[in-house]
Amino acid sequence: MFLKSTISLTCFSLLIFTQPGLSTPDVKSIAESITVKIEGVGSGIGVIVEKAGETYYILTNSHVVKQVGTYIVITPDNNRYLVDHSQIITIPGVDLAILPITSNLSYPVAILADSEQLTPGEKVYVSGWPRSGETELERIYVNTEGFLTANNPQQSRGYTLSYTNLVRSGMSGGAVLDTQGRVVGINSIVKLLENSETIVASGVGINHFITWRKNQTLPTLPPQENLTPTSQLVTDSPLNFTLATTINTQSQVSSLAINQDLIVSGHSDGTISLWSLSTGKLISTSQGHNQAINSVAIAPNGKILATASDDHTIKIWNLTTGELIRTLKGHQNAVTTLVFTPDSASLASGSWDQTIKIWNYQTGEIIYTLTGHSALVSSLVITPDGKTLISGSKDTTIILWDLNSGKSINILYGHSFSILSVAITPDGQTLASGSGDGSISFWNLKTGKLTNTIKAHTDGVWSLAISPDNQTLVSGSWDKTVKLWDLDTATLKNTLTAHSNYIFAVAFNSDNKTIISGGWDSKIMIWQSLENDN
Repeated sequence: MFLKSTISLTCFSLLIFTQPGLSTPDVKSIAESITVKIEGVGSGIGVIVEKAGETYYILTNSHVVKQVGTYIVITPDNNRYLVDHSQIITIPGVDLAILPITSNLSYPVAILADSEQLTPGEKVYVSGWPRSGETELERIYVNTEGFLTANNPQQSRGYTLSYTNLVRSGMSGGAVLDTQGRVVGINSIVKLLENSETIVASGVGINHFITWRKNQTLPTLPPQENLTPTSQLVTDSPLNFTLATTINTQSQVSSLAINQDLIVSGHSDGTISLWSLSTGKLISTSQGHNQAINSVAIAPNGKILATASDDHTIKIWNLTTGELIRTLKGHQNAVTTLVFTPDSASLASGSWDQTIKIWNYQTGEIIYTLTGHSALVSSLVITPDGKTLISGSKDTTIILWDLNSGKSINILYGHSFSILSVAITPDGQTLASGSGDGSISFWNLKTGKLTNTIKAHTDGVWSLAISPDNQTLVSGSWDKTVKLWDLDTATLKNTLTAHSNYIFAVAFNSDNKTIISGGWDSKIMIWQSLENDN
């Protein structure tokens, strides 16, 4: 929550007088020190333009942060700060927005210069962190030199500056600097001139921000919570798991399901792969969808597989033969999550369209469409008795639904960031929910009361799974770690580190001794317990 505070315009610097130009390396050094990466539901660049107490303000393009959800600001020292969409301030009429973060660390703040004083022919620099290639995840820092070609205050959306600098996708929101290392604009778009092969980059003149800022009061954030180092949270009796097998896949792993000796993985390129759990060998791969697969679910009877995709569809497969049985169409946007009822008779799906649909997947009929969330539905789980469906959403709420009537039973409030994952204990008594701020909350399902919140992850908790023996919770996070928790005490028992990128999926096998995890490093890790059988 924001705290009310009045901040003077003098909190950022504005220079309009002429100074001798700096060397190119000096300008590039300044640019790198004030430039941050923005990740999460959207990605781009931002510039540190102001500070008040421990609150820093990051200026970027509004189109970089237009999606509802959680954003991650990565500062030059590689620290990560979470920003919920509700905290973002959009500047009207121009392609600019502000992300506030709080930190007790010291970061340089940009010096701003009068962008209207720039004239065509002047040298300018554009900095940013584009992707290293269309299919590569790695971002590399660049600072390109070029010359201003136009400065037109009448351009729409504030795109007053045009320049010859070579800029690439992923550099939106980066600083445009003059030869004295001062920020004169925010890089915004790259376009092809009409009837020409000439590519022109354009940015929003910084004067649009300066003018707006003179009449605004920016809110400050409360001091950042100090997280206990993970190593201090581990108890004296850790859950001993070791990495047994690493499976290298052809694309990012976005979802996993496990059934006895079978692993099913869904991938960002729309493929579905089947693997042997015991050997790690590939059994088969098929092109399931033409866009990324977000969820895979195996029916409790072990015979049916369902897959959900960005292409707005759900596909139903015969898990034994690999035959496509049916395609379910009804959602108006990407389908994010799936869960079968315990009797394998019905399927529930959640979507970016903010709805949940209950399907008779054998006929393709939609039994119910459930509405109640105000943002995308990120995760679903059904109680072991098959009576209650539970949904988590980017709107920060959890809703309990009566599966027989399709009516809402209860709404659980307690998270302040997007809910990314939910899991329920096999005894049906406790719900766990993972959030974009790295926290995991526990709820008494009988009373609907929040019983505990733990926080050891430093990034969003995208996947949760609970062991069949009701003893252990496993969490997978964008902080690249898998953590094991004692469910009775909510204490951290172990942290598994082998992934080199975001973890999107974790699952427990029925033997209580095998965990699988997968993520953007295109790997599936199989972890085995070292505990002796009783």
